[in-house]
Amino acid sequence: MTPPPLNNDVPIGHRRKSFISSIQGAMSTNNQKADRVKPYSLISRCYAEFLGTFIFIFSGTMQANVYDISQPVGLSHAALTHGFATIVVIAVFGKISGAHFNPVVSWAMVLCQKLPPLALPFYMASQFFGGFCGNLLSACLQRKRDFLVWENYSTIRYTLPSQGVEYGYDKVHNSTYEKTILLTTQLSATSSGITHLGVNHEWWEGLMSETITTYFFVTVILMLVVDSEPTEATPLYIGLMVIVNIFATASITGTAMNPVRALSPNVVAEIVLSTSSLPSKFWTYHYIYWAGPYLGSTIAVLGYKLLLSKTDRLIP
Repeated sequence: MTPPPLNNDVPIGHRRKSFISSIQGAMSTNNQKADRVKPYSLISRCYAEFLGTFIFIFSGTMQANVYDISQPVGLSHAALTHGFATIVVIAVFGKISGAHFNPVVSWAMVLCQKLPPLALPFYMASQFFGGFCGNLLSACLQRKRDFLVWENYSTIRYTLPSQGVEYGYDKVHNSTYEKTILLTTQLSATSSGITHLGVNHEWWEGLMSETITTYFFVTVILMLVVDSEPTEATPLYIGLMVIVNIFATASITGTAMNPVRALSPNVVAEIVLSTSSLPSKFWTYHYIYWAGPYLGSTIAVLGYKLLLSKTDRLIP
C-alpha cells in the first residue's frame, strides 16, 4: 500500500487553495451564527435595564455610605464611582436595551423616536425596581457599621473626655471651634445615601443645578448615540460627563440627574431608619430631582432637534 503524501508533497497551488477554502468556510460559519442571533424581546431589555440600574444605584449609594461627600476625598470618590459605574453598565448592556438606566434618558429617546412610547412605562418600572433593590442591598450591608461624625463641642449636652475634643475649622462661619467625634451608625450618618439640597442653598439653585447638569448629560448622549452610531468610546465619554457634573454641583444637590437615584434612597431610608435619624425637610425639596432632570432632558431634546441634529435639524 502506498502511504498518503506528506503536506510537503502537496503542490503549492493546491495548498493555497486549501488554505483559502478553510478561511472561507470559517467566515461562512460565522455569518450563519450571526444570522441566528435573536432580537432582544421587551422582557430581555427590561431585565437589562433592571440589572444595569441595580449595579449603578448599589455602587452610588454604597460609596455614599462610606465617604462623606462634603469632604474633598468623599466628593472625588462619589464622582469617580458614579462615572465608572456608568461606563461599565453602558458598555455591557447598551447593545441590549440602549442602556438608559434613567427615566429622563428613556423620555429623551421617546421624544427622538428611538424608543416606542408604549415601552416607556416598562423601562421606567424596571429602572425604579432595580434602583430600589440596589439601594436596599447597600443599606443592609451598612446597617451595623460605625461612622465618625464631627460635631461642634458647644452643642454636646453631656460630659466628654478631654482627649475626645479637638480644634477644627468651620468653613461656613469662617471660625475655629472645638469639636469632637461622635459615633453613629453608618446608615444614619448618610441617610441611606440620599441626595439632598445643601443647607446653604435655595430651592431654585437646586432646581437650576439639576436642570443644567441633566441638560449637559442628555445632550452628550444624544450626540453620541442618536446623532451617530455608538462606538467603543461612547460609554467612556458619557461616564466622563457624569464625573464632571458631580464635581461641578455635588455640593448643591448631590447631582442626581436621575429621579431613580434620588427616590430610591429616600424610600429605603423611610423603611430602615427611624424618624429621628432622617434629616430635616427630608421630602420638602425632593421635587427638584424630578422637575429638574425632566426639564433638562426636554430642553436637551429641543436643542438637539433645532440646532444639533446631523440629519433632521429644524434650523439649518
